[in-house]
Amino acid sequence: MAKLTVLSFGGGQDSTALLYKFMYDHEFTIRYAPNNLVVVMADTGNEHKETDEHVVYIKKLCEVWQIPFWFLTGDMGFTSPVWSKGLVDFYESGNRIGSKAFPKTCTDKLKITPIYNWLEEFIFNTYADIDVVGRKRAIKQFAETHGKIDVIIGIAAGEEKRASTDEESPYKWMRESIHKVYPLIDLGMDRQACQDYIAEMGHDVPPPSNCILCPFMSYQELLYMHREMPNWFIKWAQLEANKLAANSHLDPKKNMGVWGNKTLLEALLVAQEKFGHMTTEELREYKMSHGHCVKSKY
Repeated sequence: MAKLTVLSFGGGQDSTALLYKFMYDHEFTIRYAPNNLVVVMADTGNEHKETDEHVVYIKKLCEVWQIPFWFLTGDMGFTSPVWSKGLVDFYESGNRIGSKAFPKTCTDKLKITPIYNWLEEFIFNTYADIDVVGRKRAIKQFAETHGKIDVIIGIAAGEEKRASTDEESPYKWMRESIHKVYPLIDLGMDRQACQDYIAEMGHDVPPPSNCILCPFMSYQELLYMHREMPNWFIKWAQLEANKLAANSHLDPKKNMGVWGNKTLLEALLVAQEKFGHMTTEELREYKMSHGHCVKSKY
């Protein structure tokens, strides 16, 4: 029975449904957080306005329920310096760009790593019997003394391929100290079930949580951005152009754009051809109901 349970909160529909389960479902809480529960979210600096508004709402709600909620920003020291000013600054400062053709490092650098860096300090500052800190020694000592820490991850049923086992972690300290838990998969709750549960509990359903400039978005989402967020599309295309120009000396197969071997403008043409018949409202409904980071494994 875990002494400490951490909900990794992404600000989207899956992790929000989990948080509400902790608030309103006593049996769920006894099963998944029988002792201490803390909620933590790392800010990417590139969240949608609706997600930022939802997080403010969640913070206030957690205060009412007396659930500790930590919102980690880049200036708090848990994010590596090169990423600390957020996704867009990382792109601008080094003529970089995220791409469907590249490994998805942004989630690790902006969300996962900051959370575990924070957890190290949180444990040291919270538990009197922990007397070491740094290099995950506090986390390891806590696990040795109290048992593994349960980390609750919001991956919905139907996305089981994204869920990693404890043994798959490349880090020994994580394999020995952290137990990853996927309650939505356990309960058979898919994305629609999460949306339904949020509404049933009397709350507005937030949009899926993903960065504005996430390269793993679909053609429909790209088309929606072009129509409804044109300034962001222009910004993204310029960042991509800067990256491609700065690396023009490389083999084109190694100098990829956001859509891999297509530039954003080329991808937009495909999106318009395939989905230009959809109304903006239809595109918005699609964006609200679909996550797109299905290649990420946590």
